[in-house]
Amino acid sequence: MKVLFTFGGIPHYLNAMLNKLHDKGVEITVVTPQKGNATIGKGVKMVEGGTYKHLSTFEKKMFYGKSAYPALPEIVKQEQPDLLVMGWPYFLQIFFQPRLRRTIKECGTQLVIREIPFQTPPYGKIKAYFRSNPMYDEAMHLMSQGTTFYFRQWFTAQVRKYCYARTVGTLNYSTAAYDILPSYGVKREQIHVTYNSTDTEALLREKEAVLAADPLLPRSERRLLHIGRLVKWKQVDLLINAFARIVKRYPDAELVIVGEGPELNNLKQQAQAMHLPIYEVGNNSNGQGGICFTGAVYDPKILGAYMNESTVYVLAGMGGLSINDAMTYGLPVLCSVCDSTEHDLVTDGVNGLFFKEGNVESLTEKIETLFASPTRCKEMGQESERVIREKINIETVSERYLAAFKEIMASPR
Repeated sequence: MKVLFTFGGIPHYLNAMLNKLHDKGVEITVVTPQKGNATIGKGVKMVEGGTYKHLSTFEKKMFYGKSAYPALPEIVKQEQPDLLVMGWPYFLQIFFQPRLRRTIKECGTQLVIREIPFQTPPYGKIKAYFRSNPMYDEAMHLMSQGTTFYFRQWFTAQVRKYCYARTVGTLNYSTAAYDILPSYGVKREQIHVTYNSTDTEALLREKEAVLAADPLLPRSERRLLHIGRLVKWKQVDLLINAFARIVKRYPDAELVIVGEGPELNNLKQQAQAMHLPIYEVGNNSNGQGGICFTGAVYDPKILGAYMNESTVYVLAGMGGLSINDAMTYGLPVLCSVCDSTEHDLVTDGVNGLFFKEGNVESLTEKIETLFASPTRCKEMGQESERVIREKINIETVSERYLAAFKEIMASPR
């Protein structure tokens, strides 16, 4: 079985998944841009290399405002894949590039669309969807407003429906696909929910080393942790506001913020304005609590230590995969509206709690709930780890990909 993927770049977790699929006998070829990546968030670390075949090609911003690979028809003709797996926005080429459609047909290649889906309104319900689910960019500028926005969304829905009518199957990160894709004409049996995973095998191996090593941080029973790029839509400012309320009741509470980004200085100024102590790693032995900004951390042992030595993981805004990592280390999760994958990872009251989106009172209440019951907090963390070990990990997710490929290949054309 030969599968050709198009990506805007290869983050570490995706590299691990591709290697895993290759090890399972899938002949993988990946197409990425020659320079940088236009479709992946700024600051996301990319990796190179792998056991699979990697091609780079010119990426162009098309007249319709999205990135595409003009040479993709030639690549498909050269590689002759059984399946062409295209994610957003590359699958729009199916509509805008007739030559690609002809090449796919000539080569007998079958099209597969891969999406979360995220911020995708059900077909025919665009206005209602964005009224209840406003769209923001990473800087938290409201995008879902004005005639132009809604016209573009309407046109995109028409293009999306056209593309989905030509796919033999979809690969999706979350069960939200079952609620959205049928409105575009996708049959339920064509929807394959794979979930998404970090390299849990590497994480669990690293965890053994972390558990055997000396602690990185002073012992704390009330340590909150956030890991991620410091951009506005992560809403770390909301977490700091909630933390300022928490320390009034729990003066020894700590908040560790791991990451770099354009909001770092603003967040530090916010903490200072709220008279919250800011300390460096290893310099908070007085038990007075406060906030530690660690900066960007890529060493898995150090990241593992932060997770292992924390009490609760908080994702205050958008995100997804950091939840998987935190759960691998047995942390209960507090989150709200992320990228739709959270509902397949976190069960409210079982291995975490959901708070009302953008609501500091709700977030504060959930933190207090967990801090007030260390036993319940620990039990939730144990359930988080069970979910990772038994349900959503790199082995089970790669098996879901493989099963989807086999089912798609066996389906009538």
